[in-house]
Amino acid sequence: MRAIALADFGSTYTKLSLVDPEEGRLLSRAEAPTRIATDLIDGYAEALETALGEADGPVEVEEAIAASSAGGGLRVAAVGLVADLTAAAARQAALNAGARVEAVLAGDLGPGQLDELRAAQPEIVLFAGGTDGGQAELVLENARRLARADLGAHFVVACNSAAAGEVVALLHATGASVSVAENVMPKLGEIAVESAREAILGAFLEHVIGGKGLSASPDFERMVRMPTPEAVLEAVRLLAQGTEAVPGAGDVLVIDVGGATTDVHSSRLAEVATPGIEDPLLPPPPTLRTVEGDLGLRAGAAGVWTADARWIEAEAGTNRAAIGQAVSLRSGDSQWIPEDATQARLDQLLAVGCATHALQRHCGTMLLRRGEGGPPTLVRDGPDLREVSRVIGTGGVFAHRDDGLGILGAALARRAPRSLAPREPALGIDANYVLAAAGLLATLDADAAARLLQRELILHSH
Repeated sequence: MRAIALADFGSTYTKLSLVDPEEGRLLSRAEAPTRIATDLIDGYAEALETALGEADGPVEVEEAIAASSAGGGLRVAAVGLVADLTAAAARQAALNAGARVEAVLAGDLGPGQLDELRAAQPEIVLFAGGTDGGQAELVLENARRLARADLGAHFVVACNSAAAGEVVALLHATGASVSVAENVMPKLGEIAVESAREAILGAFLEHVIGGKGLSASPDFERMVRMPTPEAVLEAVRLLAQGTEAVPGAGDVLVIDVGGATTDVHSSRLAEVATPGIEDPLLPPPPTLRTVEGDLGLRAGAAGVWTADARWIEAEAGTNRAAIGQAVSLRSGDSQWIPEDATQARLDQLLAVGCATHALQRHCGTMLLRRGEGGPPTLVRDGPDLREVSRVIGTGGVFAHRDDGLGILGAALARRAPRSLAPREPALGIDANYVLAAAGLLATLDADAAARLLQRELILHSH
């Protein structure tokens, strides 16, 4: 059998899928500890050997490609002029590129903000600001200050197109590496993240992945095509939209509960228009990723406990001190595993807390704005995802437990009264980690990737 090896170099485990490229069929999968201390290729070789042994017959691997979030993933800082506009647009472009956004700066960059930027140690700085033909003076002054800051980062310039050439010249003059993208906000109220997303991905491959020292093998750099979250987001987009040969599933939302963060990805085919309701100032893109750095099952457990202590305590039926101690244990050990039913139940409640609050922050809310002397106005803040037809859980808590559908259902049932979260979606579990694999496979064959998603996620949904 012919196969494509699709690897995901994670911070803890390296996951590998062998997929038949003609049928888009999962042949086998395996995982091994990520060998950060030695060489990432060692973990890949171990996982590959196991996957080959578990396949139903001999397999010829004709190509191997990978995504990576090892070594801290892709660290990006976003810079804009107005926090709720160009800085927010830059942040969304970075998130949609699969980045960890370490800092978001806006306005007139002063010494304090530059110190914050240095402390964040970004690998890429996404520089935005000004609509096309709009503000240029402050954009150029911020570029001068960044050029003098000696950050050692690669710059992606996605600002006012009239000022972009001079910005590039200012940064180049200090020896910085720079690439140019289209403005993330070409005009007020319009967000355009795709060009910046592609530029960040290109910089990740050219300037970042080889500089982490994660592998001495040239195979690693040759294999890696994108950050893991970017692969998942591409799979979500493909699952929703499909291809000419494979129909899509319609609007989709994916909740990825991890040890340190909880990511939510959504893809809508069209914006829902509701007469009489004002749209947000910054309209969200149709394919959207958010990351909650305070919600996770291990390093992020303390954040979940802070956000949801009352509900977790009531559901757990035990005292606050005991739960706090259990949360501390998880926070200090990323590989901690529950040893009894009580601890497994607490993991379940923490997962529901992660999904609940990440979903609430990702989805829009209907707000009532009271005007001066006029009637109140309904305002939509964020994306309207009420009609999303499918919600999928991914991550270890869904792959390794048998109550994943219950976790998703409980999180959706806890929606706030004015939330624009999905109302009656079908539920599914990514039990075999195919989302990242399919996002990778799409770089070679989108039809095969779409068939893989259909087989593994659509046919098994509830």
